[in-house]
Amino acid sequence: MQYTCYTLSVVRRPETLETEVLFDLLASELASVGFDSFDSQDGEHLLAYIPTELIEGNEALTELLSTPILEGVELSYSSEQMPDINWNEEWEKHYFQPIVLGEEACLVRAPFHAPRPEIPLEVIIEPKMAFGTGNHETTALVGSWLLEHDLSGLRVLDMGCGTGILGIIALKRGARHLTAIDIDPWAYDNVQENAQLSGVTIQEMICGDASSLEGKAPYDLILANITRNILLEDMPRYRAVMAPGARLVLSGFYEEDAPQLIARGAELGLSLVSQRSRQRWTSLELQLA
Repeated sequence: MQYTCYTLSVVRRPETLETEVLFDLLASELASVGFDSFDSQDGEHLLAYIPTELIEGNEALTELLSTPILEGVELSYSSEQMPDINWNEEWEKHYFQPIVLGEEACLVRAPFHAPRPEIPLEVIIEPKMAFGTGNHETTALVGSWLLEHDLSGLRVLDMGCGTGILGIIALKRGARHLTAIDIDPWAYDNVQENAQLSGVTIQEMICGDASSLEGKAPYDLILANITRNILLEDMPRYRAVMAPGARLVLSGFYEEDAPQLIARGAELGLSLVSQRSRQRWTSLELQLA
């Protein structure tokens, strides 16, 4: 398949918005109009890949690239048609290497990587989006938390599931039910594919936002690796579907944002159990009494 690479650079952004966070948000938007792979290794540019056949007549793509995704953000971009090559090999050589989470507890790999039988738990991800493969600190933080806890028999919600890696780990750790929700249509097929590759079944997959939670049965564990503002807005909806003693694990924000989220949790009757950080990125474990 022929691909075109768009190279996006930040011309202007608010001082309070980190470039890495902006690239996460931009990749999510681009995925909704046909892009299926991303790379931001140098921290200065976002490389976004789209099948060339999807560009012509793609009004949604044209509108997205010409309209600021956030107030105060200005981007420049260029595009280049890529040679017709084996993209699995390119991913393997240049970006997505197998990742080990926890103390040699879980291997996250692509189908084209060799298995490692000595590692007890394996998650297989078809890498259509770099930010959902475990490379990002927030995914690793929550993934490590899951590997340290007994999830046997729990009803779990993975909110903003992306590739589904966190929910899949929860199922591998003994969860009896998983609801996976993401606002982006690309996630629906990708999550189902990754679950099948990893040998688990997702009981409920929803394309939508937190409003989809209305009327749901209570959950024992909620995972929400999104962004600070969305978390602050949606935490009351999470609280409404938490069983007594349920835990809420949040990530997707920086250390300096943690006090605001902890305070919001306290307003909702959620107490802080633990906090961990990795390169300024932070996760919180909150619990309902």
